[in-house]
Amino acid sequence: PIGRAARALLPFPSMDALLAAVSEQPAADIVQVNRIGAALSTFIAQQQTDGGRQHPATQVQVVVRALIPLMQDEASGLASDAALALRLLSRTGTATEDFCDESFLLSAGRAAGLSELGLASGWSHLAREASILLNNILVIRGNAFGVGAALPLRSELRAEEHIAAALSTPDAVPLGQLVAWSRIAFRLTLLPPAADQGGAVGASARLARVLLRLVGWVAKELHGAERAARTQLLCLCENAARSGFNCLRSLGDAALAASAAEQVAAMLAVEPVADAPSATPAGEDAPLREAQLAALQLVVAAPGGGGATCLPWRAVVSLLPPLLRGVSERPGDRRLLVPLLAAQRVAEADKAAAAEMREALFPEAEDGGGVMGRDPNAPLGESAPLGALLVQQLCSSDTIVKRARGDGPVSAKSAFLHTVPVL
Repeated sequence: PIGRAARALLPFPSMDALLAAVSEQPAADIVQVNRIGAALSTFIAQQQTDGGRQHPATQVQVVVRALIPLMQDEASGLASDAALALRLLSRTGTATEDFCDESFLLSAGRAAGLSELGLASGWSHLAREASILLNNILVIRGNAFGVGAALPLRSELRAEEHIAAALSTPDAVPLGQLVAWSRIAFRLTLLPPAADQGGAVGASARLARVLLRLVGWVAKELHGAERAARTQLLCLCENAARSGFNCLRSLGDAALAASAAEQVAAMLAVEPVADAPSATPAGEDAPLREAQLAALQLVVAAPGGGGATCLPWRAVVSLLPPLLRGVSERPGDRRLLVPLLAAQRVAEADKAAAAEMREALFPEAEDGGGVMGRDPNAPLGESAPLGALLVQQLCSSDTIVKRARGDGPVSAKSAFLHTVPVL
């Protein structure tokens, strides 16, 4: 493997120079290993400095094919650098045929630890880089093959079983691994329901339960979390919630849905932090709101709105004002549907909560002035009450035009099917 990599890599600053020396490499030895290591370091530094500079597909293809066996050879000491270089190359949008190859997918899965052998090695630098690479490969394969992109991970590596085992004990797993594997779990939950063979059905159901419990675990860990950990925890919550949404849709388990609502309620109870990373100028904890919106999807996806009675309705409707104020700037923002549908589920399931909601949002009839009342198209200030924002959303000309054109409502499936980006 080292000899094959050596034929494609030299410590030159450009890929053109690397390719010019493809046929000039001697047999592999310790000197050659050091030369490849230097070449990898130079190449990685170049890619990171250039922001993933585009290279001709034929050049990328040669380098990728040389790096794959090097990533598989942990004894060389260069496997993690090869995985990092492959991860950077996966962002270039070239050599997609190689990145879509099933054997490459499985190699990355094993390097990431998604096999019985890999689990014993722990969360190494190689496992971290290979996990990010694996997510990128799944995104590329998803564009080529659709929702079945991750199927070899299920059939060959039993990835659902191994990820569920790791995520079921989050206190004992590095936070970076939880985030990385939750992204891979999302791709696995896009697969069609497993056939009843080799315990695949049980593994899928167990993964679903673990993902939903992870949302509640994040809610607990967020209390007093440091800034860096908080960012990762919120990312983990979003990944777990979106994956859990896919599970609820495919499994249709009422008991699972009721359990999901309890985890969502815990997440909604998390208090915002004014100086949180990426907070808005007004001090709003935007990252927390995004994570709570993602978690709230689980209640919307639940069959028959199961478990909605345990949701704190005030926390649900508190997510609405920023979205309602941004409707004019983002008319296609379907996130608005999430808290609206969740609040509807609560009102339908709990008459007392519905009465409280009505009294709080619309305490009394208001005379807006004029024969026709308040102009629903008039801009509302930052201090406008939520009831006024809801009426504006219901009665504005923009809403009426959308109804006439037949633009809404949209299905829950189209509104909440999210993807994980290439990293």
